[in-house]
Amino acid sequence: MAGRTGLFRTANKVQRLEGLSDGVFSIALTLLIIDVVAAAKHEGGSDLGEHLAEIWPVFAAYLIGFLTVLVCWVNHQRVFHYMVRADSGLAWINGLQLALVSAVPLPTAVLADHVDDTGRRVAVILYGVCFFLMALSFFCLWRYAHRRGLTDRSLDPEHYDGMARIYGWSVWWTTAAIAVSFVSIYAALVMWLLMFMVFAFPAEFARRARPAT
Repeated sequence: MAGRTGLFRTANKVQRLEGLSDGVFSIALTLLIIDVVAAAKHEGGSDLGEHLAEIWPVFAAYLIGFLTVLVCWVNHQRVFHYMVRADSGLAWINGLQLALVSAVPLPTAVLADHVDDTGRRVAVILYGVCFFLMALSFFCLWRYAHRRGLTDRSLDPEHYDGMARIYGWSVWWTTAAIAVSFVSIYAALVMWLLMFMVFAFPAEFARRARPAT
């Protein structure tokens, strides 16, 4: 009975971390629309269609921010698919990752304000730094859980080893993209787009990245 109780309490810790995380992701997604609503207000004096056309960067930033948070949630769910135990270290790393998720509206808002002026390079670099920190947080989360024995590889062995590889590669790739952005914004955007696609479909790329057997 004691063993069963211990297992129940451990599983409950994982569920509580997932519940907290889903709540933060939901709030972050909701907050992104606030700037759109504020920018879309039309007090008259000009054509509504022209007004909406003028604020297209706000709509674009909302879409970018929403997809960024959504992709992070997809990966978070993928990582926690393997979690069978939790400890205080995992809770802290997960909490720091959620802090980054909550901060996503900031670089997207800056990007919207400066996408068509001289400050766009700084805005793009700021978004790139956010992307790098997010990639780093997933690498740390995965590596910590694996080393501490908090995961169960047998739940999905086909993708497990590949997940470790893509999170490791993502840190180096996003670092390179930040460096490239000082030379060419557009080349950096292409690099981030490629990385974004990897994060959008983690299971598929994990299958391709797994070590040959």
